[in-house]
Amino acid sequence: MPSTTVKIINIDKVYHSIAYFTLGVIWLFSYYKKPEKKYLIVICCIIFGIIIEIIQNKLTTYRSGDYLDVIANSCGIFLALLIFNLFSKKKKIN
Repeated sequence: MPSTTVKIINIDKVYHSIAYFTLGVIWLFSYYKKPEKKYLIVICCIIFGIIIEIIQNKLTTYRSGDYLDVIANSCGIFLALLIFNLFSKKKKIN
């Protein structure tokens, strides 16, 4: 049988979303007793992602910054916030 390879375009965006989802979940659940901090955590994670992309673009020659990476990072963080909100409603954290 001939071998075929399936190439998924922009799979790295999925990896970015997963990584920032994990980052967001860890931070949000670390401060679950202080739910008023959840929006500050989300904003800080998004700013962190933006800074990392800028650093990649400006300080390295082998990496490049990408606004689509920032969008993927933000999607992962917002998904983490959604999961946190659903969990906190069930456990009545808020």
